[in-house]
Amino acid sequence: VLSISALAQTPCENGMAGAYPCDNVDLMSVRTLGEVGGGDNGNDIWGWTDSNTGKEYALYGRSHGTSFIDISDPANPIYLGNLPTHTSPNLWRDIKTFGDYAFIVSEANYHGMQVFDLTQLADVQDPPVEFEESAYYDGFGKSHNVIINTETGFAYGVGTSTFSGGLHIVDINDPLNPVLAGSFSEAGYTHDAQSIMYNGPD
Repeated sequence: VLSISALAQTPCENGMAGAYPCDNVDLMSVRTLGEVGGGDNGNDIWGWTDSNTGKEYALYGRSHGTSFIDISDPANPIYLGNLPTHTSPNLWRDIKTFGDYAFIVSEANYHGMQVFDLTQLADVQDPPVEFEESAYYDGFGKSHNVIINTETGFAYGVGTSTFSGGLHIVDINDPLNPVLAGSFSEAGYTHDAQSIMYNGPD
C-alpha cells in the first residue's frame, strides 16, 4: 500500500500520477481531510490569489467549515485555519470569491451566507487558527450554491429556502454589507447557474 506522503511530487506519466488519473498535470502534494480541518467529508474547492503578495490559496469546503490553505509552494501547502460552519455540519458547502472576499453557503438549515475577508490570510501567526466570519447575510437559510458575477458585484444564491429555490440576488458591491437586490422564482428550484455579461454577436 502506497502512503499518502509517498505520492507527493509524482509526475504524470502514461495518464497516471501515482494512483490518480491525470493529463499533463503533475501531482505536487496530498493532504488528508484530517490534516486540513477534519470533519465527515470534503465537498467543494475554490481558489484565490492575493493581489498584494501574489500568494495563492485554496478555499476548501468541508462538512464542518471552510479551510484556508496557502498553496504558494505547491509541494508544501500550509493549512492556515478554519472558518466554522455558521450553524450545523452538512454534506454540502459552496464557496466563491469577489475581490478580496469569500462568500460561503451551505445546505445546513439557517446557515445563510458567510462573508470572509481573505486579506487576513497574509498575516496568520502560528497556524492553524480558528477564524471568525467578517460579515453575515441572513436573507436565506440553506443554499445549494452561490454564483457571483464579478463584473457587476452581484451574488446569486440558488437552491435556497426562498423564492421557490430560484435566484436569490444579493448586491455585494459593499462586501461587508450584502443587500437583497431581487429574485427570480418563475423557473422554480435552480441547482446551479452562471452569470456573465455577454457582449457577443447574438
